[in-house]
Amino acid sequence: MIMPVSLTCPSCGHIIKQVTRSPQIVVCSACNSTNLLVSGRLEEIGESAILTEYPSIFEIYKTYRHKDWKFTPVGRVRYDYGDGFWDEWYVRSDGGKENWISVDEGDIAIEALAHNNIKVPQFNEIHVGGTLMINRVKMTVIEKNSCTMIGAQGELPFKIVPNDTYNYIDLLGPKRVSFTIEYQGDRVDCYKGVWIDPFEITEA
Repeated sequence: MIMPVSLTCPSCGHIIKQVTRSPQIVVCSACNSTNLLVSGRLEEIGESAILTEYPSIFEIYKTYRHKDWKFTPVGRVRYDYGDGFWDEWYVRSDGGKENWISVDEGDIAIEALAHNNIKVPQFNEIHVGGTLMINRVKMTVIEKNSCTMIGAQGELPFKIVPNDTYNYIDLLGPKRVSFTIEYQGDRVDCYKGVWIDPFEITEA
């Protein structure tokens, strides 16, 4: 169990409770300023877009359960992909493990950062409908697109820049296994997860 740490927003003076181990970004819930956490102090680096609330299965800092797993959303990033948007919820379990939950028009996937030694093709070499072998598992490319970060909330483990863009590939494997490849400049991140039934999630 991580004891909350009190931080003071440098913009408005609001007291923010830090609940994750080492967030890089903390968005103030009072004034919506985006702050970088440096040596236990917050430094304002900008302002995050205010997220328009749509009906969602999750609320930040409320605890939920999926089967035997209890987790609490502590941060959220919203991405626009042209035809709509999706939310990435940064969640923390009772044991302190941190994951991501992707919510797109009611579809939900639980994801975690994959090992960084996975070799994947360049973005322009991948085509929708094609297949890739990921860790000896054959996966089908179901989406290839770019997205723009349009808002954030709570605590996040990486630096964010409003209107920042990146390319991504979504793949689907057997038993609803998901795999996402994100391309941003020279950086490539891979996330492995599984699509779940939203009705399996309840408030804890």
